Amino acid sequence: ARIDRFDRALGIAHRWFLDRVGQVATIQYLTVPVDLTWWHPDGRPPLISGGIDADGTVALTLYRKFIELKVTDDSVLPDVLYELLVTEWATLTGQTVAEVDPEF
Repeated sequence: ARIDRFDRALGIAHRWFLDRVGQVATIQYLTVPVDLTWWHPDGRPPLISGGIDADGTVALTLYRKFIELKVTDDSVLPDVLYELLVTEWATLTGQTVAEVDPEF
């Protein structure tokens, strides 16, 4: 089932992320955002968003429906999810992607 493939791909990407970053972020995914109007000014649906909580915890949200519409080849899904996680982490923590993952 497609649901199982997405969950499996996210599990793989999350393991890669933890191996590289060495820090735990809160990672969740939403099938569709509750309020779809917040991304309309940009014109492109979001794939990931993130923020840092008051206690310094990084929270990342993957927008599953939009990712699945963009990525039709399930074999590259773990790589795409990993790229999204690492890129968002780097942006939030003020690092470059190369600093987070020199092999990226």
